[in-house]
Amino acid sequence: MTAAGLRLRRTAAAALASALLCLAAGCGINDPFPDPPPVEAGELYIAVPGYVAPPNSAYWQAVIDAAPRVREVIVNPRNGPGSEKSEAYVRLIGSLRDVDIRVLGYVETGYGDRDPDVVTEDIEHWRDWYDVDNVFLDEVTTRAADMDTYADYAATVHDAGGIVVLNPGLPPDPGYFEFADAIVTFEDPVDAYFNGRDPPDWLSTETRGELWHIVIGAPQDRLADIVDRARQLGVDQIYVTDDAEPNPYDTLPGFWSAKLDAIQE
Repeated sequence: MTAAGLRLRRTAAAALASALLCLAAGCGINDPFPDPPPVEAGELYIAVPGYVAPPNSAYWQAVIDAAPRVREVIVNPRNGPGSEKSEAYVRLIGSLRDVDIRVLGYVETGYGDRDPDVVTEDIEHWRDWYDVDNVFLDEVTTRAADMDTYADYAATVHDAGGIVVLNPGLPPDPGYFEFADAIVTFEDPVDAYFNGRDPPDWLSTETRGELWHIVIGAPQDRLADIVDRARQLGVDQIYVTDDAEPNPYDTLPGFWSAKLDAIQE
């Protein structure tokens, strides 16, 4: 089966799950925060780790102007929702929603070691303070032994009508796809994207969620090859940046316009 066909199967499953969740949550045509339409088969979009404070107007205006190629943005005030509501983030989230960008609230999980009650509290703060039901769980383990914990987090998100994206940074145990709407199966420097371990065979037939990739430290002359490989692997959402450690997410890539063009081709 082609990557486009596999993505279509994942899209159909995700759309059905979203519809069922919407019915359970009682949402409808008057929902004030409509989600973007499902990812089309054969299409590649951009999900932005937006770990930059709202006063950086140039950064955020560039992200907003990139809709609809940018479909999701992860908002991260302080390794999570912070200790209190921020009006600056309320305004930012409103601006993103105005162009139909779906907002995900960042929540760290400490590779399964963070207190589950604290993780759940962060999830609830996103909903209570910012009306954000969608959650990006970072520092996720890949172990089967931890699945119940993450399934509980996902249930909390789904019960509120949101989606949950997991970021282990590499393929986890297949069971994680039973409850995740999307999983980041690659987050590493560019060399590993081409020279690292190949994805497991089972991942190419996974139908229950989207695949996201994050490629850091990438020069512009490798951008086309990265995009081609992402499409070959059936990736749905990607973020590519020339920024690097210790914080590869504090600026947009220097080739931002070129990346938008490459994704659109």
